[in-house]
Amino acid sequence: MAKVDVQLDIGENHYDPMKFVEAVQYSEDLGFKTAWLGDHFVPWYHSANRSAFVWSVLGVALERTSSIKLGPLVTTPIGARYHPAIVAQASATLDNMYPGRFLLGVGSGEALNERPFWNGRWPDWEERMERLVEGVQLIRKLWDSKKPFAFEGKYYSADFYYMYTRPKTQIPIYFSAVGRRASHFAGLCADTLVTIVPRNDAKKFRSIIVPEFKRGRKEAGKRGGGVQAHVSFSFESPETLRRDFYPSLGWLKKDSWSIKDPIAVEEAGKHVTDEEIRVGMLLCKNWSQFTKELQAYVEGGATEICLSSGADKKRIKEIGDNVLSVF
Repeated sequence: MAKVDVQLDIGENHYDPMKFVEAVQYSEDLGFKTAWLGDHFVPWYHSANRSAFVWSVLGVALERTSSIKLGPLVTTPIGARYHPAIVAQASATLDNMYPGRFLLGVGSGEALNERPFWNGRWPDWEERMERLVEGVQLIRKLWDSKKPFAFEGKYYSADFYYMYTRPKTQIPIYFSAVGRRASHFAGLCADTLVTIVPRNDAKKFRSIIVPEFKRGRKEAGKRGGGVQAHVSFSFESPETLRRDFYPSLGWLKKDSWSIKDPIAVEEAGKHVTDEEIRVGMLLCKNWSQFTKELQAYVEGGATEICLSSGADKKRIKEIGDNVLSVF
């Protein structure tokens, strides 16, 4: 099969912070080159019961490993919880200390993590995407500018910006996008597109999502660019998932990004249908079938595959044995 970078989404829920550090160490020991940690203020569902601050965990994990690349998947430089300049500073500091090993994943966010910082207001998609694109522009200028500058945007403006502690390398920006328009924006301002699989099935991925990203890259005068297929998967049936794992399934509901808190997300999990599970998760009988399904995305343009593992060492080992060894 074609060679792609098989990555892990280790997350931030369920465990105390050091468990995530240990999971990153274990992943490096198994040969993984890239892993991601989630950036949430609260967990996706209430009974997950943990939600570590990713920027603290990242520093420790980078210190205790030697080569694996790490980053948040994704952080939200749209204002309120994170101003873009703070994300730029945090990123630059980590790259300054661990050059070439930090990756920045960005996205427009979801209500349960951002809404508490907007005094209850939740901006619509259009505003969030405008804020994200403008935020990425400011981040890049902070990293690149060798002298102080003024920035006048629609959402972020100041007469003096300057990054005194600078990154030592060019930090890659990964841009989370589900639909056609967001994929185009990703091409305009980011280095790598991150899109959810199988919500974007192999046909849509190949014929719409990847071409829109490439169109944005071309319009921005950029060459190349990576495409990450981010995969949630299970070997259980929809019936078993609904019966035994319903608290964790609320994110599969339509427009789950607008559900206001983890308790409501968990409640939504009680009402997830079999069809919603099939749309949101890659369901396979075994690892052999799973790798064949992944191959369709590689053939459709994926240069990276990121698999949701959590900090579960058993699952990380299984992915290493059955997926990392294949691609």
